[in-house]
Amino acid sequence: MKKQLTSFILLSICFVSYSQFEYYKPDTVINRHRSGDVMVSASPTVLLKTPNGVQMAAGIKMQLFLGKRFSLDGDVVFGRDYVHLGPGLIGLPLGLLAWSSQNGEILFGDDGNSLTNFLFSVAAIALSFEHFSYHIPTKNQNVDIAPYISLLRYKSAYEYHNYSDAEFVGEQFSFAAGIQYNKYFGRFILSPYAEYNIGYKDQISGYNIGVYCGIYLPSK
Repeated sequence: MKKQLTSFILLSICFVSYSQFEYYKPDTVINRHRSGDVMVSASPTVLLKTPNGVQMAAGIKMQLFLGKRFSLDGDVVFGRDYVHLGPGLIGLPLGLLAWSSQNGEILFGDDGNSLTNFLFSVAAIALSFEHFSYHIPTKNQNVDIAPYISLLRYKSAYEYHNYSDAEFVGEQFSFAAGIQYNKYFGRFILSPYAEYNIGYKDQISGYNIGVYCGIYLPSK
């Protein structure tokens, strides 16, 4: 796991360096979000309370903006004997693909198939509404603060040594709420975050912190 985390961090550093070189423009203001804008990022993460105590993990996150303030999010975080993810991680990419159009027709089909594809895309995006963020602008036009909530996160956590006497449930759905600070450098994003989560079955609280590094993809 240590080798994997080391490789992940090195790749993240390379990713960040390339992003700054390719996209950094001091006079560019990104956080005037528009519907269809997408943020994709990766993060080293510290899990502060798991069946095995404090753990290092890695995360990937995707955010789809529905307007200036509101985004749907999908994320996955994985470490040793630990993983959590939301339906949005699957629903957002599928919804984006299904909504993609050319000459007014949905790419996945036409005629009779269009209605099916339309309903599929609506269902995929609707599934993603369980995890959303509200982006609050600040005086600094290249910064926003985004509190978020996840209502139906899947979490799997197992104990691999006798660290805690708490009766953790291995697999369950959980609730999570957190806050993310987004700093935009052109299209490059640096986003430290902290969150609280609690399992619906075992009612045990947990805390995660990390720093997302990613790319902002405008819709136009």
